[in-house]
Amino acid sequence: MLPPCVMKVLVSAILYRSPPRIIHSDRGSEYASLDYSALIQTVGIQQSMSRAVCPWENGHQESFYKGFKIDLGELVAEIYQTIHYYNTSRIHSALSMAPRKFAALVSV
Repeated sequence: MLPPCVMKVLVSAILYRSPPRIIHSDRGSEYASLDYSALIQTVGIQQSMSRAVCPWENGHQESFYKGFKIDLGELVAEIYQTIHYYNTSRIHSALSMAPRKFAALVSV
């Protein structure tokens, strides 16, 4: 079955934009599913897929997602570091100590 997020994105794109003549993708299970194929055929879109074991056919998309994954990874690391600093080092003005130290004192 087609993941709901893929269906939602495709339907949203079609509602707000004219459907493309062709949709190209890799051979991921969501794009190879019967539900996905049926949906795009229903709205008159031709399906195009990369050949098996040919990731270079999606070079622009793979390049974009590679950068996105790196940026996302850096964002997650920054969030973790901020939370760690907030809980272990930053002095909370009302407590006069870091929250983790206060929690340790209260739990004893």
